[in-house]
Amino acid sequence: MLRLFSSNRLALAGAVCSLLASMPATSSVNAAELPAQKYIPAAIAVKFAEAAIQACRSEGYGVTAVVVNTEGNVIVQIRGDGARVQTVETARNKAYSAVTLAANHNLDLTSGILASMQAKGAVGVGTWPMPPASSTGITLFAGGVNLRSNGEVVGALGVSGTPNGKLDEGCALKARDAVGGML
Repeated sequence: MLRLFSSNRLALAGAVCSLLASMPATSSVNAAELPAQKYIPAAIAVKFAEAAIQACRSEGYGVTAVVVNTEGNVIVQIRGDGARVQTVETARNKAYSAVTLAANHNLDLTSGILASMQAKGAVGVGTWPMPPASSTGITLFAGGVNLRSNGEVVGALGVSGTPNGKLDEGCALKARDAVGGML
């Protein structure tokens, strides 16, 4: 019995070796065929966040600014002087919502998501067209702005900390206008 088991193992090993030997040694995918994806370098992401914080600071508000990539992953997060603890998560959610949900509605700002969803007949809880169970990272508050390079979304900036989301959005737009030419 032991000898039969050893023979079967040898036969299986031989079959695997034959299969591997028949496969091409190099991949058939050429690097030129792979899609190129634009991204926001960390140094520029820092400039966006700093510009947003400064824009709000000049109005008397301490805010947090977060820049995410197209997948919603944080590139940089800066909590400005005087920004409250809840602003960190809210700013991230605004950036994430801009790059995911707002982009799905062909919008650049989170402030337009609610109206767009309602216009398309979305149903949800009360006047909020969202499912009863929360979706992690999604918010409908103003303050998230998509960042583009040659018309292509490459990330988003979220700002939180003023008493009104429209003020957050204004700071994000000022930052986008000031730094956007670097993309």
